[in-house]
Amino acid sequence: MRTETFAGSILSDEERSAKLRRQIAYCLKSSFYRNCFEAAGVDPATIRGFDDLASLPLFVTPDIHRQSQERSLEAHGHPFSEFLCADPEEIVALSSTSGTTGSPTFYPFTRRDVEITDLLWQKALGFVGVRPGDRVIIGFGLSMYLAGLPLVRALERMGALPIAIGAEAGAERLLRLLTLTRPRVLACTPSYAEHLMERVPEVLGVEAPDLGIELIVCAGEPGAGLREVRSKLESGWGGRVFDLLGGTHGIMMASAPTDEYHGMYVLGDDFSVSTQLVDPATREPVDEADGAVGERVKTSLEWGGAPPLRYSVGDVYEVFTAPAPEGPTGGKRIKVLGRVDDLLIVKGVKLYPAAVKDLVNSFVPEVSGEIRIVLDGPPPRVTPPLRVRVESPVAGDTDPAARLADRIARAMHHRLTVRPCVELVAVGSLPRSTHKQKLLEIDTEKAGLQS
Repeated sequence: MRTETFAGSILSDEERSAKLRRQIAYCLKSSFYRNCFEAAGVDPATIRGFDDLASLPLFVTPDIHRQSQERSLEAHGHPFSEFLCADPEEIVALSSTSGTTGSPTFYPFTRRDVEITDLLWQKALGFVGVRPGDRVIIGFGLSMYLAGLPLVRALERMGALPIAIGAEAGAERLLRLLTLTRPRVLACTPSYAEHLMERVPEVLGVEAPDLGIELIVCAGEPGAGLREVRSKLESGWGGRVFDLLGGTHGIMMASAPTDEYHGMYVLGDDFSVSTQLVDPATREPVDEADGAVGERVKTSLEWGGAPPLRYSVGDVYEVFTAPAPEGPTGGKRIKVLGRVDDLLIVKGVKLYPAAVKDLVNSFVPEVSGEIRIVLDGPPPRVTPPLRVRVESPVAGDTDPAARLADRIARAMHHRLTVRPCVELVAVGSLPRSTHKQKLLEIDTEKAGLQS
C-alpha cells in the first residue's frame, strides 16, 4: 500500500551543491584538511558538486580520527581533533562512541550543530510515529552516546516525555520503571530489546505484550533491519519495530511503518551527503545504482564542530534508489549490512555476522536467537568450518539437539552457501550486552596456538 510522497530534501541539487562548496571552504580553516587536499593532489576549488566529491580519497577513518584526537589533546589541550574548525569556546556539547573496542571517538557540537541534530531527530521520530505527549523510555546508554543525551533533548523539544533511565541502570530497574510510567515507546538497541523481552516474565511476572509498548525505536546495530529479528521483536513485544541511524553530522535515516522492511529512508539530505560508497577493498568509488553495495563515506553540508569530509566509519551499506513497493513513494533508502572489519570470508564466500543471526532467528522458538560466531583468529579469513554457537532449550547431548543443529547447518548452507559447525548451548549461557552486541568471539586458546 502506498502512502504520501516522501520529501527527502527541501533543497534543490544546486542549493545542496552550494552548501557543499561553502562547507569545503569552511573545512580549509583546518590545516588537517588542507594537508589532505595537498596529499591527494586536488585543488579544493575544483570540487563543485557531488560527482567531484566522490572522486576524492578517504580523508578520515576511525583510526585517523583517534590519532588526531591524541595529537590535538597534546598540542591544543582538547580532544576535539585536528580537524576542529570552530573555536574550542564555541563547542557547547560533546558526544562520543562507546569506546568498547578502544578509546572513544568524540564528536563536538556547536550551538548550530545541536539545532540541526535536534531537528533531524524530531523528523525521524515523527516519521516513525512518535507524537508530542508520548512517553518514551530510553534504553540506550546515556553516557555521551549519540542516541543518549541528544535523543533525550530532542524528545523534550518536540513535546514528548523521555524517561531517561538508560541502559546503565540494568534490565531489572528499567523494566520496573517501565511498569510505573507506562510508556508508549521503547528506544534501545535491537539486541537489548531482545534481552529485555526475555527478562519480562522473570522480573515482572507478565508477558512483554502486557506492557503496552506500541513502538520500538532501534539503532546502533543492523538487527532491526533483519527480517527474522524484526519479526521476533514485533511478535514478542506486540508493537512495531523501527530502524534508525544517525544522530550527528547532519545524518539521519529511519525505516517506514510497512509490513516488509525496505531499508531506512534518508532524512538528512539537506545537511549531509550520507550515501556515497567505495569498494571496501580498493576504496574506488561505487556508483549509487539501485542495489549498490559498498563502504559508506559521509560528508557534512553544514557542520561547525569537527565536520566530516570524506569520512568512513567502516559501515557497509546497500543503497536503494527505486521506489519501494509499499510505504513512502520517494526518497533514497539504505540498509546496513555490517562493518568492514566484521566481514568473514569462508572458502571465498563473503558473509556478515548479522546475516547468520537473522537466519538463526528463523528457528525461534526452538532457539533463543542469541548466537556467537567463534573464530580461531581475527577476521576476515575463516578456516572452515565456520563455528556457530546457538542458544537452545534442547541443548545437550541428545538426538533432538543433534537434529536441530543439523537443520540450522543445512539452512545456512542453502541460504548463505556456507556449511557451518553448529553447537547448541544452554539458553542464557551467552553474555548479553546493554550496548552493541558483539557477534564475533575469538577462541584465544586456538589463536595462541596459531601465533
